[in-house]
Amino acid sequence: MQCRELIDLLEREVPICAAESWDNPGFLVGDKEQEVKKILVTLDITNEAAETAIKEDVDFILAHHPVIFSKIQKCTSDDFLQRKLLKLIRNGICCYGMHTNYDVCRMCSAAAEKLSLPIEEAVEESSCPDMQAQKKGIGFISTLKEAAALKDYAKTVKEAFQLEAVMIYGNPEQKVQRIAMVPGSGRSMIQNAVNKGADVLITGDFGHHEGLDAMDMGLCVIDAGHYGLEQVFIHDMEEFLKERLQDCEVISYEAGSPYHVIAD
Repeated sequence: MQCRELIDLLEREVPICAAESWDNPGFLVGDKEQEVKKILVTLDITNEAAETAIKEDVDFILAHHPVIFSKIQKCTSDDFLQRKLLKLIRNGICCYGMHTNYDVCRMCSAAAEKLSLPIEEAVEESSCPDMQAQKKGIGFISTLKEAAALKDYAKTVKEAFQLEAVMIYGNPEQKVQRIAMVPGSGRSMIQNAVNKGADVLITGDFGHHEGLDAMDMGLCVIDAGHYGLEQVFIHDMEEFLKERLQDCEVISYEAGSPYHVIAD
């Protein structure tokens, strides 16, 4: 199939209009007229992911995080990002980023499924009128059938997402029942979670001061890492493409978390 046909398929399922205004999703590298026979799905287009795509003779990379996020004014070999872009272009690899528009359209259901949680409402309403009409947004609120100790539910999250470790902020014995979950970086969602009556916020990228602020506001936090929760994108979109594209090979690349916990 042509690259433009694949883009049309992706944007029918996850419209660009669902993205936040500061984001940069969509078709970012390549030729829309190029023939696509092999697709790689990954979370980030790292150097390792790019090398894997080259080795596997991939034509198209679908990533959650856009390979170009901030404005660039040139593309030369003087910068690590630009060198990566040149490598992708030289090897005929198109790149597409599906970021906050995916968060709004599919991330919540994919993450909720891991924990068998029903979705009640969004943590933050989408800025897109069409998504607002569907009550979709960033993150989701859910309620456990029975309250659980923070430390025990943290273990549930760790096991469900097959993580090396998670961090908690709050009393480990405190009971939590109303859940706010924001895969990725949710440290800006503390007030939203509190406003929605959540007992605990499950997210990533939390820092010392955000943790203290959340605790002062009566909100526990389970920090499962940015990669830890958003990794659901890879399997979800790999399966989505395999079900719909009979003439394309679809593979995935899972780099894992960029950090490791050394406990002893």
